Amino acid sequence: MASGKDLVATCWTCAPLEKYVGLTKDFTDRLGDSLQEPMLILFASLGGLWVVVTAIRFALRMTDWPGIIKDFAFITITGVLLGAKSTGLISYIYSTAISLMAGTSASIFALAGDVPASTGYSGMTALAANGEKAIAKVIQAVGAIWTAGSLYEIANYAYGVILGLPYFLLIVAYASQVVVAIFRATMIGVFGPFLFMAFAFNWGRGMAQSGAKTLLASVLVLFASTASLSLTIFGVNSLTLNPAELTGGNLNDFASITNPEFLVILFLGWTGTALLAEGTSIANSIAGTALTNTATGILTAGMSGAAMFGLKKSPGAIGSAATAISHGWFWGQNAMANPEAAAANLVDKFKNINKPGGGA
Repeated sequence: MASGKDLVATCWTCAPLEKYVGLTKDFTDRLGDSLQEPMLILFASLGGLWVVVTAIRFALRMTDWPGIIKDFAFITITGVLLGAKSTGLISYIYSTAISLMAGTSASIFALAGDVPASTGYSGMTALAANGEKAIAKVIQAVGAIWTAGSLYEIANYAYGVILGLPYFLLIVAYASQVVVAIFRATMIGVFGPFLFMAFAFNWGRGMAQSGAKTLLASVLVLFASTASLSLTIFGVNSLTLNPAELTGGNLNDFASITNPEFLVILFLGWTGTALLAEGTSIANSIAGTALTNTATGILTAGMSGAAMFGLKKSPGAIGSAATAISHGWFWGQNAMANPEAAAANLVDKFKNINKPGGGA
């Protein structure tokens, strides 16, 4: 197994994210080239239709000169924007959305404390890199606990899995939020030209406003997810956790279900994972949109499932740990499906934990 130091020095999600960002950028560039002519034709057609409809409405006294001048001003502004940006409009919207998301979210990492100012990455990839670097202490602690495990100290494997699982899911869930944010920026860029054209006409101005709200909600979702992760890391950094001192008796004292510091770190990991999903609801409430966590949930479940499968195929203690992780993962899924029953079950276990057979 890789040491904690090796794990901290490696950004596991950066390479896939860089590739995905490159693919989406290339996609928006090509799409802008292919939509140039159809987009201008559509705008000219809608402009001609507006002239005809406005003339009829004016003849029937259903509109007046101030209304016509206002609509003409919107159409003129839209025409200038479409003509000036031309094929680069989609790429421009995409790049602006990505920069806005990355910039606002990156600013909050400094609040967590002890998070590297630079990881060698930029943009959305830097968010994932910072997310992984932020849990360095926990990864090193898990590595120290795992290394101390043996046939006669098998409990250390269990404690390593228990402590590492929520933070593994936290990073996977956060990386999934970054991927979904990139996709949302791509879709905003794709629909951008059509929303610009809709904004030119009175009947489509509401669509353009909804598009702007969706962009705002996408920024807020990623910002809230980063805040949840930073809050977790701030809590961990406020504790006196020093992975280098986790040896011998210190390790045995730390890796214990009766150690409050161990329980606090465990609690913070699960809390951060849960609050990532809550950020989407808050963003929707503020922006008045209906974004969901469906894509993030599928990505998190898929990436986690692949990791579990890989661990199950590994020999020895890793296979046993993978079984424990799988049980914990499926318990987590059942708890999210029926939280009331899960909470009642936990309460019952703690009530009977000191009784023969209690907590089993």
